[in-house]
Amino acid sequence: MAKGTGIGGSPHPPPLATRPSPFSDGAITIPAFDEGLSRLIYGFGTRSAVTVGSRETGMQTVAVRQVHGAEILLLERRMTDAEVREASRSKGYDGIVTDRPGTFVSIRTADCVPILVMDPDQRVVAAVHAGWRGTVRRIAGRVVQLMQERFGCKLSSIRAAIGPSIGRCCYEVDDPVLLPLKENFPYWRDVVEETRSGRAQFDLRRLNQRQLEDSGVEATQITVVNVCTACHPELFYSYRRDGQGTNHMTSGIALVE
Repeated sequence: MAKGTGIGGSPHPPPLATRPSPFSDGAITIPAFDEGLSRLIYGFGTRSAVTVGSRETGMQTVAVRQVHGAEILLLERRMTDAEVREASRSKGYDGIVTDRPGTFVSIRTADCVPILVMDPDQRVVAAVHAGWRGTVRRIAGRVVQLMQERFGCKLSSIRAAIGPSIGRCCYEVDDPVLLPLKENFPYWRDVVEETRSGRAQFDLRRLNQRQLEDSGVEATQITVVNVCTACHPELFYSYRRDGQGTNHMTSGIALVE
């Protein structure tokens, strides 16, 4: 795997793998994912961390048509590569869960929240794209529930990492976002700071963290990369900062056979 950068900004050795990483240099890695897990490769993308194809890595790369919703694609070990390709193209998804080794599940973001989830005991991984609409529909919690129901994952062994996304500092929203938040989350005041009538600064990362905790994942098993994509043009693309047509970062995770 290419050398990664830890959440504190200091390089640290990546996990060993029997296949090349899907990332070039510059992907952000999480120390909590690396501890004793030599058969996992993953990363949160940056402007410089581009991904390469299956020909270079020997892995099947899965990317879905993201629709800012909460539908989750399930890819099981028994499925063939052709079945995986067909399933990923069949409709829009914003999360992917798999126990298939050699399958790099990926999502694209340019301000929305990328979330990577894994269970080292059951060997299950997931990649999640959490925009505000998917977050209101609790996509992160739905992924955790699916991992439990379909693969027997235990909450005590599930680890999650929330990657770089737009921060509260740069994410002002109005009533179309605020009203669903107020209707669906009794703790909505913990994730917004009202600035004037009908407008507020919204902490999208924090709401996804709360949802993971609500689903039963221990707070100590959740890592948050507290970096705002809009504040760092040298590192990240940002839809809010740059407008329509901006590029995207790719984040993803794979089990190595």
